[in-house]
Amino acid sequence: MRIAAVILALAIALGGCAGTDERETSSAGAGGGPVQGDWGPERPGSGERARPVAPPRKAPSAAVASALEAGTVGVVGVEGAIGVRPATLEVSADGTLEDLRWERWGSGRAEGTGTLKVRDCDPSCASGGKDAYPAVVTLDSPRLCGRATYFDRARVEIDAGDTPSPATYVRAPC
Repeated sequence: MRIAAVILALAIALGGCAGTDERETSSAGAGGGPVQGDWGPERPGSGERARPVAPPRKAPSAAVASALEAGTVGVVGVEGAIGVRPATLEVSADGTLEDLRWERWGSGRAEGTGTLKVRDCDPSCASGGKDAYPAVVTLDSPRLCGRATYFDRARVEIDAGDTPSPATYVRAPC
């Protein structure tokens, strides 16, 4: 029993349980005051924003590849599926537009309506269902990637009372 107590005390001493204070005094802080770690920009919004990571590209169907070669602008969903006037578009890790109907699909902008299905994380994201909202989607900011052009931005708007319109992560693949 005594050996176990000695081993426990030794493990605590060697494990550094004395703790450390992450607030270190540094001359880098405003007026030489405490600094919370040394990560991130000094002031909010003062750092340069890097371009989001491009989505992976899955091989398009023959019909989509033909349309892209003919100059039609495509769109790449978050999961990497390439489409032209797709019926479904994944816009975030937990949001998918379904039953899309495109009123306009041009070289600079596309507009459509559909149903946004988002994960309902109640009681948890793993066991929750999905909520559905009528949605309007606008694709714009076309970008040339190799020999094809893709929309580089999507804006999804829903009219669901207190629920804000979701962030979207549709990007051109370059």
